[in-house]
Amino acid sequence: MTGGGTAGHILPALDFLEAYRREAGAEGFFIGCEGGMERRLVPAQSVRMETIPGKPWARQGWFGRIRALASLPPGILAARRILRREKVDLVIGTGGYASLGTCIAARTLGVPVAIHESNVEPGLANRLISKFADLIGVGFEETRRAFGPRSVVTGIPARQVPRMPPAVPNFIVLGGSEGSPILNAEAPRLFSELRHRGIRFTVRHLTGFSDPVAVERAYARAGVEARVEGFVDDMRPVYAGATFALAAAGARTLAELSACGIPCLPVPTQGTADDHQILNARFYAERTGALTVPEGPWDTAALASRIEAALRSAGAGQGASDRAKPAATELVRHCERLLARLSPSA
Repeated sequence: MTGGGTAGHILPALDFLEAYRREAGAEGFFIGCEGGMERRLVPAQSVRMETIPGKPWARQGWFGRIRALASLPPGILAARRILRREKVDLVIGTGGYASLGTCIAARTLGVPVAIHESNVEPGLANRLISKFADLIGVGFEETRRAFGPRSVVTGIPARQVPRMPPAVPNFIVLGGSEGSPILNAEAPRLFSELRHRGIRFTVRHLTGFSDPVAVERAYARAGVEARVEGFVDDMRPVYAGATFALAAAGARTLAELSACGIPCLPVPTQGTADDHQILNARFYAERTGALTVPEGPWDTAALASRIEAALRSAGAGQGASDRAKPAATELVRHCERLLARLSPSA
């Protein structure tokens, strides 16, 4: 498995790796980049990791992009050495700069390549890899327009957690692995407005890898008591006790909230690669009827009224879970069919 850059690339790869062990009894490992977020996420799942050179392309200036291009050839060579040494039978890429070099290396060695795209709008790495990939899995039927008839809809890996509704509404604020500047700035003011309206609730705000201290201070200035944390490896307890979510519009986050039936206000982070979060949020809203809030100054009073109404609506958010289609097992089955088809004895 290979993916790198954000948790949205890394965590699906780990899900596919676990599904392959469970469904096919196959062992595998993760290939990422030196200094990437995978350094924390992958060992936490007790998964073996190999690293190759690589630098990010998205959201980089001209100098950063020159560095990214310069790191690609040594990354490909390093990946070739790893794939040959480990006698790898299949590479699955989930996007990101680590995925591009590894999938190119696999192609040069004749190793089958599968990719998975979770976002509605494919990222650059997957668009490039799709030109030679043997299998293309996507989260949505709409994404197939970018890849054509060779792609198959598998859904998005999503943890489904039984919910235990608390006595009072419990809001969760999810900024994604890289954090959401707009949620960090505006959520405390929004909850202050809700508090002034006499609504009782609790707040758990996850800032990702950005600094939680500044957000804690913002809540203190707003007069709102909140539990503020950085990145959380195990999201199951977070989802289990949630009533309503304000969340950055990463594809995996929205899929998991949908799978758990948690009503959500998607707040896409601007400046992400190809603005994929804006498209994710728009698509999620079309399917669920959720309100989306773009970055920029919020109309706090109007937004508080919408959330207040949602909390009072019986069954708010119900039915969302039937829209989530877990992807890991489905992709593994397609990969097994691919390997059987490519087998010399087939």
